[in-house]
Amino acid sequence: MRPFPRNATAHDRAKQNYNKRLSTARRVAENAFDILAQKWRVFFRSIEFDIDSAIHVVKAACCLHNFIRNSIQHGTSEPEVEEDSTVMNQPAHVFSNIGRSRERSRNAAHTVRNHFVDYFSSLINN
Repeated sequence: MRPFPRNATAHDRAKQNYNKRLSTARRVAENAFDILAQKWRVFFRSIEFDIDSAIHVVKAACCLHNFIRNSIQHGTSEPEVEEDSTVMNQPAHVFSNIGRSRERSRNAAHTVRNHFVDYFSSLINN
């Protein structure tokens, strides 16, 4: 996803908030991927799998990472299940799959971006 240009955010607080959250999310994702790359060599080069297999590899690496962290922290091989109340209280429909449409991809991207602007604005107003 692309941030809004600087001149578009000059007087629009909602777009500034979107850019800030997008930047934060990008940094978190990059840091998480760096942590995985330090543990598993497969992430040091391009993943040469089909898309479905690549998704499974990344998910498996995340699960293994969490399992190892929990085992080390608690001195056991049984990981604890943690519930994050902030995530549990979020409406699930907001992040649902948009699906394919006949609309041009650029228009669809703008629609998705504006959807997130509205969502993040509603978080501030609540």
